Amino acid sequence: MAATDNQRWQDTADRVELAELMHRYALAIDTAHFDDLREVFTPDASVDFGSVDQYVEGATGVSGIEAIVGWFRTVLAPFPDVLHFMSNHVIELDGDRARVRTCMHVMHMAMGGVYDAQAMRTPAGWRIRNLRLDERRFEEAAARLEAHMSRVDDGG
Repeated sequence: MAATDNQRWQDTADRVELAELMHRYALAIDTAHFDDLREVFTPDASVDFGSVDQYVEGATGVSGIEAIVGWFRTVLAPFPDVLHFMSNHVIELDGDRARVRTCMHVMHMAMGGVYDAQAMRTPAGWRIRNLRLDERRFEEAAARLEAHMSRVDDGG
Protein backbone atom coordinates (compact mmCIF):
# COMPACT_ATOMS: atom_id res chain seq x y z
CA MET A 1 0.00 0.00 0.00
CA ALA A 2 1.10 3.53 -0.68
CA ALA A 3 1.82 5.89 2.18
CA THR A 4 -1.39 7.77 1.42
CA ASP A 5 -3.37 4.54 1.77
CA ASN A 6 -1.67 3.84 5.10
CA GLN A 7 -2.48 7.36 6.25
CA ARG A 8 -6.11 6.95 5.24
CA TRP A 9 -6.32 3.75 7.29
CA GLN A 10 -4.69 5.49 10.26
CA ASP A 11 -7.05 8.45 9.94
CA THR A 12 -10.02 6.07 9.92
CA ALA A 13 -8.74 4.24 13.00
CA ASP A 14 -8.17 7.58 14.75
CA ARG A 15 -11.71 8.75 13.96
CA VAL A 16 -13.19 5.52 15.35
CA GLU A 17 -11.10 5.80 18.52
CA LEU A 18 -12.04 9.46 19.00
CA ALA A 19 -15.76 8.76 18.61
CA GLU A 20 -15.36 5.88 21.08
CA LEU A 21 -13.59 8.27 23.46
CA MET A 22 -16.67 10.51 23.52
CA HIS A 23 -18.89 7.48 24.14
CA ARG A 24 -16.65 6.33 27.01
CA TYR A 25 -16.92 9.83 28.49
CA ALA A 26 -20.74 9.66 28.36
CA LEU A 27 -20.81 6.14 29.79
CA ALA A 28 -18.62 7.14 32.74
CA ILE A 29 -20.99 10.04 33.45
CA ASP A 30 -24.17 8.01 32.95
CA THR A 31 -23.06 5.10 35.14
CA ALA A 32 -21.48 7.35 37.80
CA HIS A 33 -18.15 5.54 37.27
CA PHE A 34 -16.29 8.80 37.56
CA ASP A 35 -12.93 7.11 38.12
CA ASP A 36 -13.21 5.87 34.51
CA LEU A 37 -12.73 9.49 33.43
CA ARG A 38 -9.01 8.95 34.10
CA GLU A 39 -9.05 6.84 30.92
CA VAL A 40 -10.79 9.64 28.99
CA PHE A 41 -8.91 12.81 29.97
CA THR A 42 -5.23 13.73 30.05
CA PRO A 43 -3.80 14.36 33.54
CA ASP A 44 -3.72 18.13 32.86
CA ALA A 45 -7.12 18.34 31.14
CA SER A 46 -9.66 21.10 31.66
CA VAL A 47 -13.44 21.21 31.37
CA ASP A 48 -15.70 24.21 30.79
CA PHE A 49 -19.39 23.88 31.55
CA GLY A 50 -20.10 27.60 31.76
CA SER A 51 -23.15 27.21 29.52
CA VAL A 52 -24.93 25.29 32.31
CA ASP A 53 -23.79 27.54 35.15
CA GLN A 54 -27.37 28.08 36.33
CA TYR A 55 -27.55 24.38 37.30
CA VAL A 56 -24.11 24.09 38.88
CA GLU A 57 -23.15 25.28 42.33
CA GLY A 58 -19.62 26.59 42.42
CA ALA A 59 -17.13 26.54 39.59
CA THR A 60 -18.24 25.58 36.08
CA GLY A 61 -14.72 24.84 34.94
CA VAL A 62 -11.85 22.94 36.49
CA SER A 63 -8.42 21.70 35.48
CA GLY A 64 -6.51 18.53 36.30
CA ILE A 65 -7.88 15.00 36.25
CA GLU A 66 -8.36 14.72 40.02
CA ALA A 67 -10.30 18.00 40.08
CA ILE A 68 -12.36 16.85 37.08
CA VAL A 69 -13.27 13.52 38.68
CA GLY A 70 -14.24 15.25 41.93
CA TRP A 71 -16.15 17.96 40.10
CA PHE A 72 -18.33 15.48 38.18
CA ARG A 73 -18.91 13.46 41.35
CA THR A 74 -20.18 16.61 43.12
CA VAL A 75 -22.01 18.35 40.27
CA LEU A 76 -23.92 15.28 39.11
CA ALA A 77 -24.97 14.15 42.62
CA PRO A 78 -28.38 15.91 42.23
CA PHE A 79 -28.87 14.22 38.82
CA PRO A 80 -28.79 10.46 39.37
CA ASP A 81 -29.38 8.11 36.45
CA VAL A 82 -28.60 10.71 33.80
CA LEU A 83 -28.53 9.23 30.30
CA HIS A 84 -26.79 10.83 27.30
CA PHE A 85 -27.11 10.12 23.61
CA MET A 86 -23.95 11.13 21.73
CA SER A 87 -24.02 11.51 17.94
CA ASN A 88 -22.88 13.41 14.87
CA HIS A 89 -19.18 13.32 15.66
CA VAL A 90 -17.25 15.72 13.45
CA ILE A 91 -13.55 15.04 13.80
CA GLU A 92 -10.71 17.18 12.49
CA LEU A 93 -7.34 15.42 12.64
CA ASP A 94 -4.04 17.25 12.85
CA GLY A 95 -1.31 14.69 13.46
CA ASP A 96 -1.38 13.76 17.14
CA ARG A 97 -4.05 16.35 17.92
CA ALA A 98 -7.73 16.43 17.03
CA ARG A 99 -10.86 18.49 17.47
CA VAL A 100 -14.02 16.50 18.12
CA ARG A 101 -17.44 18.15 17.99
CA THR A 102 -20.22 15.89 19.26
CA CYS A 103 -23.94 16.51 19.56
CA MET A 104 -25.47 15.39 22.82
CA HIS A 105 -29.00 14.87 24.06
CA VAL A 106 -29.87 14.17 27.68
CA MET A 107 -32.49 11.53 27.02
CA HIS A 108 -34.89 12.29 29.88
CA MET A 109 -34.70 16.08 29.54
CA ALA A 110 -35.43 18.62 26.83
CA MET A 111 -31.76 19.54 26.90
CA GLY A 112 -28.68 18.79 24.89
CA GLY A 113 -25.81 20.61 23.35
CA VAL A 114 -22.59 20.40 21.45
CA TYR A 115 -19.40 19.19 23.05
CA ASP A 116 -16.22 20.71 21.66
CA ALA A 117 -13.22 18.60 22.63
CA GLN A 118 -9.55 19.10 21.94
CA ALA A 119 -7.88 15.68 22.09
CA MET A 120 -4.33 14.44 21.85
CA ARG A 121 -2.73 11.10 21.13
CA THR A 122 -0.92 9.71 24.18
CA PRO A 123 0.99 6.45 24.70
CA ALA A 124 -2.29 5.08 26.14
CA GLY A 125 -4.35 6.26 23.14
CA TRP A 126 -6.41 9.35 22.44
CA ARG A 127 -7.38 11.47 25.45
CA ILE A 128 -9.33 14.71 25.87
CA ARG A 129 -7.23 17.71 26.86
CA ASN A 130 -9.99 20.36 26.82
CA LEU A 131 -13.75 19.85 26.84
CA ARG A 132 -16.40 22.55 26.55
CA LEU A 133 -20.18 22.19 26.44
CA ASP A 134 -22.43 24.58 24.53
CA GLU A 135 -25.82 23.75 26.05
CA ARG A 136 -29.02 23.88 23.99
CA ARG A 137 -32.51 23.96 25.50
CA PHE A 138 -34.97 22.27 23.15
CA GLU A 139 -37.99 24.25 24.36
CA GLU A 140 -36.33 27.49 23.24
CA ALA A 141 -35.42 26.10 19.81
CA ALA A 142 -38.89 24.58 19.37
CA ALA A 143 -40.57 27.88 20.28
CA ARG A 144 -38.51 29.77 17.68
CA LEU A 145 -39.30 27.16 15.01
CA GLU A 146 -43.01 27.11 15.83
CA ALA A 147 -43.18 30.93 15.74
CA HIS A 148 -41.53 30.92 12.31
CA MET A 149 -43.85 28.21 11.01
CA SER A 150 -46.88 30.15 12.28
CA ARG A 151 -45.69 33.28 10.46
CA VAL A 152 -45.24 31.26 7.25
CA ASP A 153 -48.65 29.60 7.65
CA ASP A 154 -50.24 33.04 8.18
CA GLY A 155 -48.61 34.28 4.98
CA GLY A 156 -46.13 36.52 6.76
